[in-house]
Amino acid sequence: MDPNSIEAILRDEIEQGRLAPGTPLKQEDLAARFKVSRQPVRRVLERLLVAGFLTRRSDRTVVVAEWSARQALELIGVRVALETHALRLSLPRLDERTLRKARRICEALLDEDDPAEIEELDIQFHRLLYSGCANDRLLAMIEDLRREGRRIYAMQPRGSMTRTTLYKEHQALLSACMNKDIDRAVDALSAHLSDTPPLIQQPEGDPA
Repeated sequence: MDPNSIEAILRDEIEQGRLAPGTPLKQEDLAARFKVSRQPVRRVLERLLVAGFLTRRSDRTVVVAEWSARQALELIGVRVALETHALRLSLPRLDERTLRKARRICEALLDEDDPAEIEELDIQFHRLLYSGCANDRLLAMIEDLRREGRRIYAMQPRGSMTRTTLYKEHQALLSACMNKDIDRAVDALSAHLSDTPPLIQQPEGDPA
């Protein structure tokens, strides 16, 4: 297996919480798992260290990086800034067909039980609303931040974010978009993205 494939697998496992913060990653174990020598594994671990997915402890062991409340809230703040900007650019160009697709996805989300499918429907919903922004670089940055943010939600207690809550927030956002009310749509999107899971809500005075 090539290093890029190994890196993609490990990234996905970290993002989805299957490799929890603090989990050690040993070269020999990974080499055996992927049936490769230690050299490509070493390169992959270095890439993940640079990308912030891993950290090196004082004893030189490499482990999955922890998430602090501050890091998570910073990520959410950047997402709010970029995604509300994308929505402002996109909304004037969204046609009725695109908005109808978004409505169908919103309704499907309410009936879905599989967390992976709920996540995919949420991604599709937001992609449609930003599809008119005509800025590929901005959309790519949003996708990267969304992938990074998967770790936040993978670590929260199961059921913390209910389908009903997600559905209501999407409905409020979609209603504003269908009325072409940009300010209300931006406010609804900002509130939706800022609806942080209990895991990362930072207590007052917490310096984390």
